Parts: sequence; C-alpha cells; structure tokens
Amino acid sequence: MMENGDKRDITITNSLVAKIQLGLPSTVAKLGSKMRFIDQIAPKLRNSGVIRPIIKKVPLTLNATGIATASKTIPAFGGLLYSAGALRQDLSIQEGVIYQTFQDSLVDIDEADDIDITKKLKFVHIKQMYDLLEELLYESHKPELVIVDTPLILERSDEPLESHVNLHYDYVSCRERIEQFWKEHKNDIYPFNPNGVKVVSVSSKRFGSIFYGLTSDLTEKYLIDKIDTDKLTEFNMSFNKIKQVGIKKLLHGVLTRRTRTAAYEYDLLTSNNRLEPQFVRDLGVINFHFRAGMQTMPLLVEIIGHTGDWNTNSIDELTSDLISLFTIDQLKALPLPLWYASHGLKPIKTGTIIHYYKAQAQQMIKNEEVENIWTEEVDLFGEDNV
Repeated sequence: MMENGDKRDITITNSLVAKIQLGLPSTVAKLGSKMRFIDQIAPKLRNSGVIRPIIKKVPLTLNATGIATASKTIPAFGGLLYSAGALRQDLSIQEGVIYQTFQDSLVDIDEADDIDITKKLKFVHIKQMYDLLEELLYESHKPELVIVDTPLILERSDEPLESHVNLHYDYVSCRERIEQFWKEHKNDIYPFNPNGVKVVSVSSKRFGSIFYGLTSDLTEKYLIDKIDTDKLTEFNMSFNKIKQVGIKKLLHGVLTRRTRTAAYEYDLLTSNNRLEPQFVRDLGVINFHFRAGMQTMPLLVEIIGHTGDWNTNSIDELTSDLISLFTIDQLKALPLPLWYASHGLKPIKTGTIIHYYKAQAQQMIKNEEVENIWTEEVDLFGEDNV
C-alpha cells in the first residue's frame, strides 16, 4: 500500500528478483560461517577420536544378507489401499566374487484409513523384517551379517493415540513381535553369542548424534570408543553452536571417505530412555554414523547391546564389513545385499501391483461378487439349522 492509499502492483517476478538480490548475500554469509566452523572443528574431532578411520577389506570374503522394505499407497474407496513388501537378499562373497545368492520375500496388500498411514506402514515393515529374520535364524547355514533398513526397536513417539483403535492395535502387535523375537533369539545374535549373527539397522535418519552428547558429563560412561575430551574442551564446542550449524551439514563436513563416528549408547543422549519394548531397551541400543565414500550419504547404524557388549575392535570390524560392501561411490549407494534387496522391491515401488489390485476390487464391487458369496453362505447356514 502506498502513502496516498493506492495499491502497489507487485508481480511475483519482481518479488523474486528483489528477494534474490537482498537475500543472497545473507545466505552466503550464513553458509560461509557454518563452513568455517566445520573446517575448524573437523581436525579437532579427528585428533580427539570422535571421527575414526576404517580400513576397507580387499578382497572381501563374507556371507551377508540385506532385508529391505518398500510400500506404496493410493487413494481408494474413501480411504487408502496399500502394498507393503520386504525382501531378503543373501550374497555369499568369496575373495571379492559373488558365488551364491538367495531371495525370500513377504507382501501385504490391504485397505486402511488415511490417519497416519506412515506409522502403520512402519509397523508392518518392522514385523515383516522380523519374520524374515527369524526364518533365517532357523536355517543351518546362517549369514555372518544381516543389514536391515528398518529400526530394530520402537520409539515411544511411535505410539498412536488409543482413540485410533486400529492403528494402536498395529503398534501393540509390532511391539509384541519385537519383544518375542529378542526373547526367543537373543542367544543367536552377536554380541550375546560371540559366534552369533550380527544384525545391523542402517538408515539416513537422524536418531540423535554423538555431537549432542559431547557436552555431557556422562560421555565416558556411554561411549564405546575412548576419546580425548581435553582436546574438545580446548575448542569449547557448544551444544547451541552445533544445533545452529545442523547435524546433517556437520556430518557431511567431518565424515570423510571410510570413516565413522565414535560409537555411543543411546542413553548418552537422554536421561529418559523412551524406547519400546522395555525388554529390548534393557538390552541396550548403540549408535554411530559412518560414511563409505565422498559421494555416499552418511548412514546411521543401530545395533543392540551395551557398552560392555561391544568394544572399539568389534565396532571397527563391523564398520569395515559395511564399508567393504559398497561397490560404487554414489549418493544413493547402499551395502550391496541391501541395495539388491531394495532393487528387487521395484514392483512394489512403481505401484503397478496396487493399481491392479484396486481395479480388481472395483470390478468385484461392481459385479456384487462378494455380496453374492456372503449371501450364499448365509443361506447354506440357515438350511443346515432348519
């Protein structure tokens, strides 16, 4: 509005030009400040042991399994139809050569309300993963390493409102499935069995970070790796400054090729451990980030255990296996078994199956096939009791 009361005619083009001219210097200044902070802190983190180098195994000999999940939803019948699948891909690698493979899979297709479908699919995927993992443990020839892309344990924030009856039922069912698995198979899993299968969850989510815990007085209690806190104190690294820079930028800046962060127990990040179920929470949850190449994403590793169950050597060995399973340095690269498993879920991701399912359901409703079947069953039931 101008001073004389007339309206100003400002097009979107003029607004964009003005914002670019005025905002660009400010944005560049903020990015420059954050990059300078990262450049200053990176050597301190490496010298103190917070960032640790990892050796890649060449050639690699390993029996590894990836369990990937995928889902697709489409609107239908006033709600949603969803398809959710999990695929297990085994790779037997000998001296860098894949000589044997195996696949197993599970698929669920159903209708659902559109109330927080993301949580429902998360519960479905976790249950599918544990079903495939449990079947694997009953086999005579087990892999040495299993890499999954779903969480191994639930967070308390995953619990829906009890008023969402169906979703709450799914949550309880998922929680009970996790607890049942670990009660029955704890002794088949490393580190509770020194010769057991290593089960690892990897993702790009931000399940907290060791950087938040470095200002805590309890750091040494919950860290797996020994770090030189004096060198960090010299830098006077503040929690607020880390939050301003952002964990994602910090991880990309300080994690170089074939490195990992120090491993830490989840209790380092919060005095109120809100993980479910409690049985698995009591077993402990350990996290660390690693990066295989300069183009790959930093990934978060989640494993079960306490500080007394894992040590620096066992974490380094695990990370070396994970990094050695990367065959390309690209943004969306994953450990090879998990990449193959994810690629195998393409029929789910494209949505072809769920659209066909919807079309068939519409046709059956149109032809009243289901109603006719139900009516026949009711009539037969009535005749049997005359």
